[in-house]
Amino acid sequence: MPADVPRMVRHPESYMYSRLPVPPLTCLLVLLLFASHAAAKDARPVDLPLTNGKSITGVVEEGTALEVVVRLGPDQVRRVPWSRLAPLGYYRAKRALAPAADGDARQRLAEIAVDLGLFVEAREEYEKAYALGAIKKKDFRIAVASAETAAVKNGIAYAQRLADAGNFEAAMEMARKLKLHFATAPNAAQVGKLVTALVRRIQHLDKAALKEQAELDRVTLQSKRNKEILVRKTKALGLYKNARKLMETWTQEVKKGNLTRARKAAEKADAMFQSARINLGRLRRIIKRTHPARKEILAQLTQLDKAQFDLRFGMADFYNDATVWRRAEKWLALASYIDPVHPDVVELRDHLMTNRITYRISDVTNARGRVSGP
Repeated sequence: MPADVPRMVRHPESYMYSRLPVPPLTCLLVLLLFASHAAAKDARPVDLPLTNGKSITGVVEEGTALEVVVRLGPDQVRRVPWSRLAPLGYYRAKRALAPAADGDARQRLAEIAVDLGLFVEAREEYEKAYALGAIKKKDFRIAVASAETAAVKNGIAYAQRLADAGNFEAAMEMARKLKLHFATAPNAAQVGKLVTALVRRIQHLDKAALKEQAELDRVTLQSKRNKEILVRKTKALGLYKNARKLMETWTQEVKKGNLTRARKAAEKADAMFQSARINLGRLRRIIKRTHPARKEILAQLTQLDKAQFDLRFGMADFYNDATVWRRAEKWLALASYIDPVHPDVVELRDHLMTNRITYRISDVTNARGRVSGP
C-alpha cells in the first residue's frame, strides 16, 4: 500500500492496511481469511433508519429490485421496500450487501452516497476503493477532490432549498456539517459565503417577521389579519397554478419528442415552483405555529414538492430515453433533492450507473467519449 495513503483509509480491522511486519506464513493465513470474509456479505447487525423516523436493526441478508431482506432475530425476518428506507438506511443496506474487498463495489457505493447526499460516507468509500486498487493514485486524488467539490456544491444546494422553505435552522446545520467535514475542499470558501448569506437572510426575515407580526398584532379585526395572510397565499398559489399550466405544455412537447421545447418549458415551470416555495417559506416564517392556516401552508408545500418532483423526474426520464446521459443525471439530481429514495429515482439512478459507458470518475479524467445533446 502506498505510504502516502491518508490515515483515514487505513482501517485497523482490515488486515491489508496493517503496517506491522508479519511472518510469511501468518501473512498467507491472514490473506486467506480476509479473502473468505470479503467474498461473503457483512453478517454484522446494521441500524437502518426509515422514512417515518424510526429504524430497524438486523443482519441484511438479501436485496432484490423492490426490497431488502433483514433478519431481526433467529426466527424473525422482515422485508423492507427500498422506498421506506431513509437515505442513510438505503446506503447502509447497499453497503452491507457489497463485498468488503471489491474495489469496484466500493467505488459504486461512493457514487450512490454522493447521490443520496451522504458526502462523508462517499469520501470514505472512495478511499477504500483506492486502498483496494480500484483507483490509481492520481485518479484517487482527482476523485476525492471531485467528490469533496460535489459535496460542498450539493450541500449548499440542499441548504439553500431548506432556506427557501423557511427552515433556516436545518440550513445552518447543513452549513456546519460542510465546514466540519469538508474544510479542505477546493471550493470550501463557498461554505463561508453560504453562512454569511444565511445569516443576512435570517436577520432580514426576522426583522420583517417582527415588523409584520407587530402590525398583525395591532389589527383589531381578525378579518384584516386573514386578509394579510390571504394576499401572500394567493401569490404563491398563482405561481403554482402557472407552473402547472406550463407542465401541460411540457407534457405535450415530451410526447412529441421535442427536447429543446420540453427543456425550456420545464425550466420555466421549475423556476415558478421555486418562487412559489420561497413565498410559502416566507409565509411559514410569519405565521405563528398555533395559527390555523399553518397546516394548510405545510400541505401546500407538500403538494408543491410532489408536482416539482414529477417535473424534474419526468425530464430525467425523458433525457434517459433520448440517451442524453449528462442532462438525465442533472435532472435526476434535482429530483433527488426532493425525494432521494423514491422508487423511480432509485431505479433510474441504478440504470444510469449500470448502463453508462464508463464510471463517473471518467468525467474528471476525460477518459470517455462525448455525448452531445440540446
